[in-house]
Amino acid sequence: MKKLILTLVLAVMATPLFAQDAFEKMGNLKNTSETVVTKDAFELLAEIDMDFEDDGVKAGKGLLDSLKDARFYSTSNSDSAKKMIAMANAYIKSNGLVKLMHVKEDDQAFSFHVERGSNSKKVRTLVMIIDETMNKENPEALVMKISGDIDLGQISKITKMINVPGQEQIEKATKEEK
Repeated sequence: MKKLILTLVLAVMATPLFAQDAFEKMGNLKNTSETVVTKDAFELLAEIDMDFEDDGVKAGKGLLDSLKDARFYSTSNSDSAKKMIAMANAYIKSNGLVKLMHVKEDDQAFSFHVERGSNSKKVRTLVMIIDETMNKENPEALVMKISGDIDLGQISKITKMINVPGQEQIEKATKEEK
């Protein structure tokens, strides 16, 4: 009985580690670009002396304080793109993320998945996938994962600040969610 309980405890404790590995492994794929912004970086940005009387600056500081990390992966290598998308979909499935939106236009598919947060307006994890692997001439993929206690309405602001690929899709998705 002790072995069974110990095995269950280890399995539950290890689950987040395996889930995180999916995104860390993406950065190791051939011909893949990786950008990781840590909580420490967000905290430093939040500490920059700004005019806190401005409502936009106040909202931006609040958003920075709520972020844990942001990860962006992109590639134009067909094999790596397919692997990235498979890894992201496996993460989404194993962590029970909810699909908010899916759009397919021509050779591009865009999906937006979340893990609910502290209230109905916030999410703990947001995963976005832009899949252009159907485009034979330019097969690209972008996977984004943002973690924290995130107000969806603020996502486009932070991605604009960091200047990430897929900004147009993020802006459309967060406006439609409101």
